Formats: sequence, C-alpha cells, structure tokens
Amino acid sequence: MGIVVFTSHGVPALRAALRGIRETVADPWDLAVYANDCPDLVATYLVRQYLRGRIGGFQLESGDNHGAHCGLDCAFHLVQGDYLVRVDDTLEFQPGWLERSVAALEADPDIGCLSLVQPPDYHRGRGRPRTVHVEPVVVDHLDMRCYVTRRELVARHECELMGEGEGDGCGFQKYLHAHGKKLAYLPGVVTALALSEVPSAQDACAHEADLPAHEGASVAMQHLEQSYELGDDVLLTCMACGSGELEVLAARIRFCESHQVAIGFWYELRCPECNEVYYKDDFQFSCPG
Repeated sequence: MGIVVFTSHGVPALRAALRGIRETVADPWDLAVYANDCPDLVATYLVRQYLRGRIGGFQLESGDNHGAHCGLDCAFHLVQGDYLVRVDDTLEFQPGWLERSVAALEADPDIGCLSLVQPPDYHRGRGRPRTVHVEPVVVDHLDMRCYVTRRELVARHECELMGEGEGDGCGFQKYLHAHGKKLAYLPGVVTALALSEVPSAQDACAHEADLPAHEGASVAMQHLEQSYELGDDVLLTCMACGSGELEVLAARIRFCESHQVAIGFWYELRCPECNEVYYKDDFQFSCPG
C-alpha cells in the first residue's frame, strides 16, 4: 500500500494531514510526500519527518511541474504497494477509510479508480436518504484530490502516455473509460475542507502545537529521538547566504520547567559558507501541566 500526500498549504496543513493518516490507517503502509514550490519551512519539516522515519520519502519540485492533476504520474514511484493512494493536505479522514476503500476495489475488479471526495456534479437519486453510503457509487467524473487505484493500471497508463500529451481533462480517467473500467466514488470516509478550514500558521500556537504530553521522566527518555548528531551536516537552508547545509555544533536536551522531564532537544548550527550561527528547538513532547 503506497500513500502519496500532495502538499501546497504550508506546515500546519501538512502536519494535520499526516497526523490524520497515521491515526486512521493501520500498518503496514508506505507514506511519501510530494511538494511543489514549497517554502523552506515545509522542506525543513519534511527532512525532519524523513530522518525520524515518519515518512518513507519526499519529492520537492519547483515551477510549473505539477504534471497531470491526478498526480501519481509525478510521484507514484515514491511508494511501494499494489494499491496507490493520492491525498492532499485539505482533507479529514474517518477511521478505517483506507481499509474500506481497498475492500471496495477488491470486491469489484471493474472499478479502475475510487475517489473519496464527492464529485462537483454528484447528485443523490430522487428519494435517496441523506445517510452515509457504504457502497461505491459509479460516476462519470471523479474529484481527484483523494483516490485509490491499482498500481498496474497507473503503470499501463504511463506506458501509453510516453511521448503523448494528455489534452483536456484527466488522461487517467479517459484511459480507464477506454479500457472498460468504472469510475466510482465512496461517500462518507473523507471530508474535503474549505480553504478557510485548512490549518494555517496563524491557527497554530507553535510549530509543534500538536505534540503528545510526556508520561514521566523514564518514558520520555525512552522515546526521545535525537534528529541531529554533533558534527553532522544537515539539510537546512542558511537564511544569510542560501547554503543548503548547516553543521551541528551542539546538541542539548530540553526539559520542561514543571517536572524537569526531557521533552526535546536544542541545537546550535553553523553555516560552513558564511559562519552564520542558528539555534533550533526540536520539541517532541509537551508538559501536561
């Protein structure tokens, strides 16, 4: 199972999406992030998530390099698995959403792509109650912000597109139609947020506002993870000269004032190009009181 998160709304939105996936999807699965024209804060956050093993990989692109709007033509190579999942950072997930989606595909091999976001032209049948559906609904067009499909279909589609332009619309959906596959929408498992509802930097009290509370000194020390070691060259951008690496000069443990329990690290970093010095906190727990 491979999940690719497409991000374009900043660190708080990306963090909320990754947290939502971790809380609602059971292991095992492979998770990666695709970011286009992302700011330095997002790139730094992705590096930290990768070094901590929380994502399996990421891809940074710049300029008009989104490719097809369905997305997996750019990023499906980042993850493994027979099923490929595309989500973006403006979604909320219900528990079991992915398991239900895969079960729906396995139950009906004729479904080529299963979207989890309501299509813009979707209408309930007359007299159909306003309840959460438990079965896929066959539709003509999909909202491609969140969908599940089979890797073999994506690979075949990519082979047919070699050297060809897609023209108008989503080439993957056209490909599935042409090969007799159904497009379907599974209601009730993913909610698309309005832009005003997407978490933003202004909504977050701090960069690590969603950290779990520590459970005492011994537990905290067992789970504390040091991201940067003394002398390491880390992929962080120097804001003074633009260099892409900083050297770790010092690493110290941070303690909460109330209980003197370790809650994170403090790093001193230096740019080897211009000698500018930076100080960086890496909090991993919050103080419960």
